[in-house]
Amino acid sequence: MKRKTISLLLLAFIMVLTNSIYANTYAMIVDLIENTTVTPYYTTILWVSNGLKHESDGKLICQGDTNVQQGYIAGVKMELQKLSDSWTTIKTWDSTSDDSEMYLYKEWYVVRGTYRLKLTHTALNSSGRVVETVIKYSNIVTY
Repeated sequence: MKRKTISLLLLAFIMVLTNSIYANTYAMIVDLIENTTVTPYYTTILWVSNGLKHESDGKLICQGDTNVQQGYIAGVKMELQKLSDSWTTIKTWDSTSDDSEMYLYKEWYVVRGTYRLKLTHTALNSSGRVVETVIKYSNIVTY
């Protein structure tokens, strides 16, 4: 009988302890949510694409495409990055269109290493003010 009583007391203690842990965790999560700004994506930008391809002899093919809703201007900034200790931008191309699609294609010769593209896709209003931005990374290429 004494053994059952000790087991029940131990079980009750564990239940009280775990409930307080859950309550504290819940309070921390609610606090984080209330102090966070939620930014919706793809409200003006319809779709984006990008690609990085190694051709031959160190030639990379870099591509970025942004498509936005009618009435907005599409833009794309393409940053070719090389991996050393961290990703470092070695070449940047930036362009906007006169309409709702911007396609950027560049060829660039590199030395041996590991590369990727960082693409910043933008939608601008008629005044040239950026209304939406989406950042994407391409596949990684090693030459």
